[in-house]
Amino acid sequence: MNELEKVLHLIRESKRVLITSHQNPDGDALGSMLGLGLGLEKIGKDVVFYSKDGIPEILEFLPHSDKIVNSIKEIEGPFDIAFAVDCTDTNRAGIEFEEYAKSENCKNVVIVDHHETTSSDADLHLLDQNASSTGIIIYRILNLLDIKLDKSISENIYTTIVTDTGSFNYSNTSSDTFRVAAKLVDSGADPSQISQALYENEPLRKLELFKLVMPTLDITEDKNIASISVDKDMFQQTGTTREDTEGMVNIPRSIKGIEVAILFRQEEGDGDLDWKVSLRSKGSVNVAKIAEGFGGGGHTRAAGCSLEGSIMDVKAKVISAIKEGLR
Repeated sequence: MNELEKVLHLIRESKRVLITSHQNPDGDALGSMLGLGLGLEKIGKDVVFYSKDGIPEILEFLPHSDKIVNSIKEIEGPFDIAFAVDCTDTNRAGIEFEEYAKSENCKNVVIVDHHETTSSDADLHLLDQNASSTGIIIYRILNLLDIKLDKSISENIYTTIVTDTGSFNYSNTSSDTFRVAAKLVDSGADPSQISQALYENEPLRKLELFKLVMPTLDITEDKNIASISVDKDMFQQTGTTREDTEGMVNIPRSIKGIEVAILFRQEEGDGDLDWKVSLRSKGSVNVAKIAEGFGGGGHTRAAGCSLEGSIMDVKAKVISAIKEGLR
């Protein structure tokens, strides 16, 4: 029995299921959570949805996102299965979930993911690096369980694909991506409405943040690496939060000739020297390997990590590693 068959067996035998995803959730994280959970509810499972950081404003349109709780204290076990979707490890869902998953509240812990890097001691790992989104893997699970897709499930999974392929623009877009997307549209997903909710619904404060970020644009002498930075003062001036930086790394990525784009975002905690680094590559550099070198991970062309230090020191370390990768 392979990993997929084991996961399907566990689901069929289960009664109560807990589903979570990584901190600072994106469209793939929440769409996968909801798509899986709503599908399992259709076959009689008692499902609890948990997201440590709640729901970003831009993703509140996702069907049944109001079912998600953001406090582990509100969750009563035990659960037959605890799923961590779009996560390389349970700690990506937060220390609270990691401790909960290791307790007697969770009989089986399952990772479902499509990232290139993973390091987890979960009971089962359902991984596919070739899937354009974790939602694609969720779609397959529901299919194999003979769960009929409805509009809500389809819109959640369709959102995972749109967000993780950059609206079908990234290199992870395959013929299978389009086949699954077509099935989801046939089952009720509305591409126009989802696109409008994701890309034509930005709060004004985010554009005010963009204005402050643009002067930080920095391009290396070789003109193949570009970066932008967001610090706490910018957040305070505009009333924004880290969720308002979603997609911002695409600004330097869009520049002609740039091979690797970087977003340096100062964390909102008490420390002044903590930086979240988002990396995007156009193909010549495997940024997942670079992120791994700093304790992070991700995909070949999209990855991230966290570093401590002044912005100058952090930029120097990351750009040096990228230059080595370009060689």
